[in-house]
Amino acid sequence: MKKLFLPLLLISLTASVALAAWNDNFQSTYHKDGIDKAVIEALKEGIAPYPIIAVGQTIEGLNPQNLIKALYCAGADGNDIGKAALDNGISELILKAAYDKSVEECKDQMADTQAYTPRGFAGMPHPKTPPPNVSPSTL
Repeated sequence: MKKLFLPLLLISLTASVALAAWNDNFQSTYHKDGIDKAVIEALKEGIAPYPIIAVGQTIEGLNPQNLIKALYCAGADGNDIGKAALDNGISELILKAAYDKSVEECKDQMADTQAYTPRGFAGMPHPKTPPPNVSPSTL
């Protein structure tokens, strides 16, 4: 057990330093070159949309709509963006507006131009279709 502890400790410390460096690079690139460039660089480093959105929300003055638009324009997966945005407390209204803006400004760069699909109304179940050859009275 002691043989495993030291390597695991070194790996976790290295990962922590790498994440801290990414965060600093992201913020400095944003202040120097803008959110579009910062998002592109973060995605090149292998950072997923969730931490990009989480860190982006801590930057004073950064509009969440512009952050989401930058992710779409950089070619990030639309499903990942949507889930990360909602998990980080960004409303569907902002998500949809960002998606629409990204289609307008950079449709040819996007990974998926059909990435945004609204959830529908909360509390309303999806209609169920009965299996073939089943009488409605037996459902």
